[in-house]
Amino acid sequence: MNGVRPLVLVTLDGWGLRAEREANAIALARTPIFDRLAGKGLETSLVASGEAVGLAPGQPGNAQAAYQTLGAGTPVEHPLLKVNRALEASGEDAITNHPVIRQLIARARPLGGAVHLIGMASPAGIAGHQNHLAVLAALLSHEGMQVWVHAVMDGQDTPPQEGIVHLAELNEDLAGAESAELGSVMGRRYGFDARCDPARVEAALKALVETDAPRAEYLSVHLDNAYNKGLADDDVPPAISQNYRGIRADDAVLLVNLRPDHAHSLISALTGPEARPHAPVLSGVYSLLRLSGPLDTEVEWMYEPERAPTTLAETLSGAGLTQLALCETAAEANLWTFARAGRDTLLFGETVLVADTPPPAKLLRRGELAAAEITSETVSAIKKASHDLIVANYPNAALLGRTGNLKATVAAVEAVDRQLGKIAAQIEKRGGTLLICGTYGKAERMTDPGSGEQSRVTTEARVPFVLASPANGLALRPGTLADVAPTLLSLLDVDIPASMRGRPLIVPENEEAGDPASAPGRIGV
Repeated sequence: MNGVRPLVLVTLDGWGLRAEREANAIALARTPIFDRLAGKGLETSLVASGEAVGLAPGQPGNAQAAYQTLGAGTPVEHPLLKVNRALEASGEDAITNHPVIRQLIARARPLGGAVHLIGMASPAGIAGHQNHLAVLAALLSHEGMQVWVHAVMDGQDTPPQEGIVHLAELNEDLAGAESAELGSVMGRRYGFDARCDPARVEAALKALVETDAPRAEYLSVHLDNAYNKGLADDDVPPAISQNYRGIRADDAVLLVNLRPDHAHSLISALTGPEARPHAPVLSGVYSLLRLSGPLDTEVEWMYEPERAPTTLAETLSGAGLTQLALCETAAEANLWTFARAGRDTLLFGETVLVADTPPPAKLLRRGELAAAEITSETVSAIKKASHDLIVANYPNAALLGRTGNLKATVAAVEAVDRQLGKIAAQIEKRGGTLLICGTYGKAERMTDPGSGEQSRVTTEARVPFVLASPANGLALRPGTLADVAPTLLSLLDVDIPASMRGRPLIVPENEEAGDPASAPGRIGV
């Protein structure tokens, strides 16, 4: 291909492929630009779930897995698998011998303190897993500790009102632990998500520390009452059990998490100086998975996420190329924490621009989010020819798809399509290459296939990959998200690092039917 630069990659979160139109926001939306670009150029599909992106077989894709794979050019093992192995280990490797567990016990037990486990009552295994809560509660109870379990309800990676079933399962698992019991229940929007309303975080803090929340003999009844008011699990307000006595100064807190970017607002409220006098100085604050950002040095952690040996951003910088990444605040962690493997400083030749996402309360009315700002900066960079690679992210289909509102999600997809038109027009006018890539499925399935009810979960769907620029004599092969970084590097004539197990998706036309694994490491530019 000639005239590759600038190379523009547009990533579309939640833009999965599904043939059926029913409850399919992607198919129901009017997307003339995407359709024209895919029809005029080359199109294929990519696996974006399961083992291809470092997840368990059959597990739906998600943002963390997608962007780690995109950045690394190879699957990066999800923390769920690592933690599961640790919990199943025996002998010297048993979790009871983990230094953080021993330290937690050594600090809190002599003071008569309790341990507060805060984590997801969910089997999804994305932000957290209820089995981890149960195993840790049993372990610490066996060590003579009083354990309070604070169940954070899901509703985003699980059906919206299925949490009452998961809470019952958790309760049953806790029954065998003599000194462990449920202390509270609340939705994940009360401090566990990456973006939370400060007023909700304050409500969670008052419940956990000051016991300033409704008490319920059975927390499942509290959930049921919330459902009767039309609330989903993630919006359930805090409630505490009859016996719960709050977080005290001699207690320890263990965040049972599987994402490094979640629960920051809640843990900061419990540990930061701004939390006084609401929160006590605790005997220890810990996390299952290492947290990103400022909390990395404030919270002691048990396990570290797997890191890519090198990333696309590092490879381009090392080759002396310039790159521009554009995203918005709601998806910022996808860039820094996942695609860049936690690197929070800019590389040589790298520019990052972040636009402000509207507040969660306004999402349904502003499905275009910050798309106009992202597009404006992208078009400006194309005009200036200021970067070798431009990566622009549009999270609209995923964020609106997570609301479960089909009409709003359709509108969000159409808003993104309009932005694609502006970028494509500049590429066609000034030269360069445009690639479009879905990252994980969501908006293509807005109802549960079994019950027919509203669905907010991500899916196992394949995602589209489009080479929108003319490409005579070339073809695209099917692949996975791990193949995207090698494809970009091949187009830019940069050597592909040995750690990138993915292979370029663009091949000579006569190799289209060949074995994808035998695709060449580079293609002619």
